[in-house]
Amino acid sequence: MNSNSNVKIMASQRLRAYARVELSGEVLIHDEEELYIVPLLNLSAGGCFVEKIHCISKGSEVKIVVRSKRLQFPIQAKGVVVRIEKEDRVGLAIEFTSISQEARDSIQTLIYENKVQNALKII
Repeated sequence: MNSNSNVKIMASQRLRAYARVELSGEVLIHDEEELYIVPLLNLSAGGCFVEKIHCISKGSEVKIVVRSKRLQFPIQAKGVVVRIEKEDRVGLAIEFTSISQEARDSIQTLIYENKVQNALKII
């Protein structure tokens, strides 16, 4: 790993405001033109990363519904595409711009429960 990679990783970690959890599920994405159903890779109270799609432009506003067996209910939100990846993994990073407090709290609870479960595995 070169020094530029280290700087990028450190910068992205500094900017991350919410913890995230790897989570299987699906995300329905509507960008006013098309409706996509794509696999969910990870989720935080601030956004999500979805796989196998890269045809929505960076900066595009989208409406999404996140569904997973581990969520109490489907999460509805509005967001903006902030990153497109086409190399190691293919997908989109979506930052939430509008999400209910109930949905945000549900995600935070899931992340906390996941941390507790992982801690118990270590003991």
